This record gives sequence, structure tokens and C-alpha cells, in this order.
Amino acid sequence: MLRTRSDISAVIFDMDGLMFNTERIAIEAWQRAGRTYHCEIPEALIIQSIGRDVHDTRMLYEQALGSTFDFDCARALRIRYTDDIIEQRGIPLKKGLLELLDLLENHVVLTAVATSTERSRAEVLLEKARLSVRFDAVVYGDEVPHGKPAPDIFLLAADRLRVKPQQCIVLEDSNSGILSAAKAKMRPFMIPDIEPPAQGIDTVADRIFPDLHAVTAYLEGILATR
Repeated sequence: MLRTRSDISAVIFDMDGLMFNTERIAIEAWQRAGRTYHCEIPEALIIQSIGRDVHDTRMLYEQALGSTFDFDCARALRIRYTDDIIEQRGIPLKKGLLELLDLLENHVVLTAVATSTERSRAEVLLEKARLSVRFDAVVYGDEVPHGKPAPDIFLLAADRLRVKPQQCIVLEDSNSGILSAAKAKMRPFMIPDIEPPAQGIDTVADRIFPDLHAVTAYLEGILATR
């Protein structure tokens, strides 16, 4: 149980669905890409792939849609559609994100991003959102051998921050991310987005919050305690 500021060395953030309200954009873009290739991609399949890296997502789609489904071409088109939507609408930040980052900065708590998205895309999104300078480290999906729910990405984030995993809080919206953080021996906080909490995930997550405002309110009380 977290009691005082000394229990927290760092807070590690997932990106899509946690910092950015981009999962709904991804669903829209995937379905548009599928229709271009005369394939109806079920929303449930897209939601199932949330938090997964490219390798795992490819396996999920090919298992569900068959080996004739050209995942790489459809994904490339999905990325183009996503970029078009973001260009038109901007990057939608999750409510409460900036206030949470301000709180952590004021209390000198280290922060990192650990995203399943590959570096080439994640860097662009972070720059467009003007958030790159707000984090002490970033780990990308193509920097680790095994994606979530394996613990690799969070362990690398802790290593780059030079902190013990046990003193890291992880903020995640996906079930696979929560499992990943738990395997890394960190404290997983779930803030669900599109994917609902899986049965039993409440026994894995330290806490489940409705939004980032609630996370800020909770941490504010702990960080003020010495």
C-alpha cells in the first residue's frame, strides 16, 4: 500500500488510450482501411488488439480474418487514415493529463512513457502534442523483444529512469498493460478507456480509476505526506 512520497520513485504512462484519446480514432481508421480492402473488421477485434505490439496484432488479425487478409497493407492505410484524422482534429489529450503531469513535476517525481507504438510514430505524436519535454524517459514498442503483456517495456523504462520497479506506478487503460505492469512487479493503476476491465483484473490492478483527475486527487494526498 502506498503511504508516503517515499513509496513513489516514478510514474510510467501508457500513451494511446491513456494520455491520448486516440483509440476511437484507431477504430474508425481500421474499419475504413478494412472496407477499402473489402473486409469488415469487427470492432471487438480492434479492441482486443489494444495495448498489443505490431507482431501480436498481426497474429490476432490473421487468426480472425484469415491468412488472405493483407495485414501490412491494411495497417499502412490505417496509419494514413489516422494521420489524416489527427491532422484535421489535432491530438486529443485525455482530460486531466496536464494537471497530473504538473503535480508530478511539482513533487519531483520521475516520469516515463512506455508505449507499444513504434518509435517512428510515437515520437511524432509526442512532439505534436508538445509533451516530449515533459518526460524523463520514453520506451517504444520496437525497442523490446516482447510486447505487453510481457513485462519487458516497463522494466526497460525503470532501468532508464534508474529506479526500482517496486517503486514505480504504471498508468494503463488496457488489460494487457495491467498484466505487463504486474509482471514487472510494479503498481498498476487502471484507467479504462474503450476496452472494459477483464474479469479478475481488479485483483491484478492496485486501483481502478474513472479518469486521470481521480488519479491526480489520489496521488496529491500521498505526495503531500512525508
